[in-house]
Amino acid sequence: MAWHGYHRNHNADAPSTSTEQGYMGSTADLMVGLLFIFIIMVAFLAHKRNTETEALAAEAKSLAAAAEEARSAFSDPRGAVTSAIGEKIRQTLSTVSIDPASGIISLPEDVLFDLGSSTLKPSAIPKLIEVAEKLDSVLPCFVANQKNLRDCRNNPYGHEIETIFIEGHTDNVPMLRDGGNTKLSLDRAISVSNTLVRGTKMVEYRNHQDLPLFSYSAYADTRPIKGIEPSDGRNRRVDLRIVLAYRPYDESGFLEKMGKYLSR
Repeated sequence: MAWHGYHRNHNADAPSTSTEQGYMGSTADLMVGLLFIFIIMVAFLAHKRNTETEALAAEAKSLAAAAEEARSAFSDPRGAVTSAIGEKIRQTLSTVSIDPASGIISLPEDVLFDLGSSTLKPSAIPKLIEVAEKLDSVLPCFVANQKNLRDCRNNPYGHEIETIFIEGHTDNVPMLRDGGNTKLSLDRAISVSNTLVRGTKMVEYRNHQDLPLFSYSAYADTRPIKGIEPSDGRNRRVDLRIVLAYRPYDESGFLEKMGKYLSR
């Protein structure tokens, strides 16, 4: 009986061992599950951090570019204005020449006129009309009687154009016509002015003295392009020369304007 009783007591301990094993198995499953969740969280946070780092790097690059653009707009206003206008014109006339340092945008003769003629080519008229539309989209923010009517984020420093000269130029090859090259260059400037300005909104543009923004002039062969011979055909051109109104340096408002520029 004693042995049999002992045997029964031994069997009675079996459920306790099974319960302990089940508990240990459940704990192991829980730990594996928690570890899996932890791994997922680490991976998510790492991905989020990489994404945020890339976003910060992109934002820093954008701010640096904006700061450089702002510095250029402040230190070289005529160059900045000339580039802004010239690039708009280049969308229509790809061969246009832009010289920010001198404030000149050159329209080549071969696009506008036949040799020795002051009558616009039929193909040039729609191009100049399109150029006028491009100008009207960018110029108002630089014109005294227009800029207060627009949201001029592209002109944070309030630069104003005093005048835009439409200048006719020729080479020094003599012309067998009344007035020679002087009359030819004048007539070409007038032809461009009539198509580009007259009959458009820009005829109403006025500077701070309430004078018309656009005017025209003729130089014949007296102002050849630097570095080429006076007889070179590239001297036959019509220039848009941009002259800015003088604005004294306002140090007190510089930081405020810079901040507005960078927050565009």
